Amino acid sequence: MNSRFVKLWMGACAAFRDFSRDRRGATTIYVMFAGSLALSGGVLALDMGRVVVLRSQMQNAADAAALSAAAQLNGLEGAISRATAAASDVISNTTNLASDDGDFVVQSIVFYVGTDSGSSTTTAEAAAVAAQVTLTPRTISIFLAPVLEAVSSGSVNDEFTLDGTARAGVSPIICAAPPFMACNPAENGSTSDDLLDADNAGRQLLTKTGAGGGSFAPGNFGLLCPSSGNCGAASVSDALAGDPGQCYTSDVTTSPGVQTQQYLNGINARMDDGNKNPKNPAPNIQDYGRDSDMSGSTIMGNGDWDPDAYWDDKHDEEDLPEDLDDASRYQVYLYELGETFYRQDKKTIYPTDGIDEPAGYDTITPPGVDLPPDGAPASTASDDIKRRVLKIAVLNCTELGVRGNGTFPTFGRYVEVFLTEVVGSNQDDTYTEVIGPLVQEFSDDIHINVQLIQ
Repeated sequence: MNSRFVKLWMGACAAFRDFSRDRRGATTIYVMFAGSLALSGGVLALDMGRVVVLRSQMQNAADAAALSAAAQLNGLEGAISRATAAASDVISNTTNLASDDGDFVVQSIVFYVGTDSGSSTTTAEAAAVAAQVTLTPRTISIFLAPVLEAVSSGSVNDEFTLDGTARAGVSPIICAAPPFMACNPAENGSTSDDLLDADNAGRQLLTKTGAGGGSFAPGNFGLLCPSSGNCGAASVSDALAGDPGQCYTSDVTTSPGVQTQQYLNGINARMDDGNKNPKNPAPNIQDYGRDSDMSGSTIMGNGDWDPDAYWDDKHDEEDLPEDLDDASRYQVYLYELGETFYRQDKKTIYPTDGIDEPAGYDTITPPGVDLPPDGAPASTASDDIKRRVLKIAVLNCTELGVRGNGTFPTFGRYVEVFLTEVVGSNQDDTYTEVIGPLVQEFSDDIHINVQLIQ
């Protein structure tokens, strides 16, 4: 073999051996590789963190919007528009910290007739008791997408799209309400007869029929089981006679049957009649006239009674005070007791303590107590001016299938009515006058809570 070739071969082998033993620069390779992994992991963590933040933000915003919307669902005129505005206000005040698409926006708001997941939707303000808010989807760009695209054999999504939806419903608590209900006449008749319509203040209501009369729902004559104790006639009578002192949640249980004598004694205790002892009657037990069309099977009157004739008869032929021109029976009652109240036509707000005079209302301040001779009770009178005021649960009896004994939701729909006259016998009907829907703004006895529906 050529000696020159051998020397070249041996030199090459030595050079390769020296190169293979050289460790200079290896640390730099490892550092670069580890740094790339750390940077990728950091970017991935940042991407996932932004996704988690956006998901949390959207769901929290949807929850808050749904709760705000549900809080407006009191069954009154404008409830749905107020609920929609409340949801939008919440969302407009929520800052989007993670998405690329700007601030959150309400995509849709849907209203439901019940608070269970299977409830049907509605656009009727008197029926809506739950709201579902859905936000317009928002996207997040993925910073690591180009890297993943480079090392992946397939396509890689470069963004996440997330949405937010929440449903909330009304969860009321009603206190100091007697065990009484009424089917809403508007459900199967004219919408103008809605008991929850504030414009129906002053109209007379056939609240309960006497023995032999028709019932408002199959087997039901307007009575409920008390919120505590048993559902027997004596228990119902005691709760009707006195301040129940207990509170109802959303659900009430119907107590079927007329329960004539026990009912009569219970309700008439407020009018200084019946066999309850003590009766604790209202401070003014005077009867007031009926509406001009209140006869036969009429459930809601026209609100047309004659306060002038009443005042002339009961107040020594005096002229009706100007403040009582075309007044409701309840307003005349308060005036006779010397109580200050706010009045707008036949709408009444009482008591006025802690409540500023609402727009459109006038403050009525009587000169003093002016009871008719037969207005003062013989028994010791209650110091509760509203002793003749009943809080009545309003049920959509047809929709709910109210019949016999059963438990049904009220969703906080109650109306205040004024007992216009003593119930003469167990054969007689019970008449009241509509004061207006019971609203949290003017009463401490109603608490409309809202809760998320899972």
